[in-house]
Amino acid sequence: MKKLGSILIILLLSLSFVHAEAVDYYKEEFTLKIKMLQNGDAQITVITSILGPQDRINEEITSILNQTNMSEEEAIAKFEKEQLDYYIASLANAGVRTKNQTFELVSIKEDNFTVVFTAYAEDFAKYYSYDDYWEIIVDPTRGYATMPIPDTGLPQRIELHNMFIIELPEGAELVEYPQAYTQEFNQSKFYVRSKVEGNKIIVVSDLYLEENLSPDGFRALFANYNAFYIRYKTPYKGEETYQPVKTEQYIRAEIKEDGTTNLLVRETYLEPKDQIELMKLQINLLGVQNVTNMLLQNYLQGMIMQGIQVEDANATILGMEKEGPLTIEANYVLKNFTKMVNGTYEYSFDPTLLNPSQLGYRAQNEINQSLKIEFILPPTATIVEVPKNMSKEINGNKYALITTVEKNKIVITANVFVRYGAPFEDIQSLLGNVTRAYIRYTMPENNGGINLTTTQIAGLAGALVLIGIALFMLKKK
Repeated sequence: MKKLGSILIILLLSLSFVHAEAVDYYKEEFTLKIKMLQNGDAQITVITSILGPQDRINEEITSILNQTNMSEEEAIAKFEKEQLDYYIASLANAGVRTKNQTFELVSIKEDNFTVVFTAYAEDFAKYYSYDDYWEIIVDPTRGYATMPIPDTGLPQRIELHNMFIIELPEGAELVEYPQAYTQEFNQSKFYVRSKVEGNKIIVVSDLYLEENLSPDGFRALFANYNAFYIRYKTPYKGEETYQPVKTEQYIRAEIKEDGTTNLLVRETYLEPKDQIELMKLQINLLGVQNVTNMLLQNYLQGMIMQGIQVEDANATILGMEKEGPLTIEANYVLKNFTKMVNGTYEYSFDPTLLNPSQLGYRAQNEINQSLKIEFILPPTATIVEVPKNMSKEINGNKYALITTVEKNKIVITANVFVRYGAPFEDIQSLLGNVTRAYIRYTMPENNGGINLTTTQIAGLAGALVLIGIALFMLKKK
């Protein structure tokens, strides 16, 4: 829920040197001013004042000014240029495009080391037609809500005073902004206060973190905080820029009378087209055969760990020679693939195709994923249970599962469609009550060679799914 792009504020946490060495005490004042424009761009100003410890500030001042063959003015100019490049690169890496950037060292005193960074930031607010509002993310926790904390805690005492001043465009209607919040743990405290003045929202937060505050302490302070958003409406409808993610999965399991399973697993990547071409480029750089062998070895290793005997196996990567979809296909001939559960053979799988937590607080792609399973049983099998048909829609997000049975062949199709901008709550409502689906059947008692369960099949499909998730990187902003 909290993986929401607060990296921007983490990057602007302070100067790059501040935490280079552990100190007993660190104090800072931080101000972020955001002047929003109608199109979602913003003029941003970041003011960071480091107020302690004085000895570390003095050391830093000395390191800045003590430059061979440079005057004090030249040394400061060198420092400003280096820091400006650092800020620009850090913001670019975080996906924030800026121009007209400036960086100035405005105070170089031992008790007040202050810098100011300004920039024109493109697409600083994002427009979501899903809710018909604009959204800005600010982080009053200054990144400590999501920062990995060592078991021993952070070695220094920290005091941060933060102010966020957001000026909305003329005529904007404020929908949501961070409200007052107070949380304490031992000697540590986290406060948030806010107010609205005309078209300005002012959010103030104070953090007092005791030395060696444990991970439990950080969780006590920040785990329940989720007011990271300023949302507003304007007559101007913004342009949405996102990539659709579309994949198709196909599984065909044919069970023979002698207990052999012929298994085909195929995953096809259809969109986003530029990411697919990038995947192909990466595969070519590594070598198609090398990647194929690596994938196959990973699959086989998983089977062996489950006690499955592999009599034959091969994998193929298709679509490499031209633009268009990329397909990964694997074929297996398996023995000892299945197990009996309470006298009944069963195949179970997760029919949702998507874990809502993968998407963070809001879907940053349009997602269209489908699954088709063909399950062919021996003629002597008796079907006991198949997944029930179902369909559901929440605000244009759709999920459907259809099962058809023809003699000994069971065909299951499932599809999930998630709109760009869909919040976690809607996706959870769509899929949260969709539980595992089962195919159950029995065999004559004298047929002791067949043991089928779908946890293994689902595991094979899952291996391919993981590849898709890793390479397409469903964005969690």
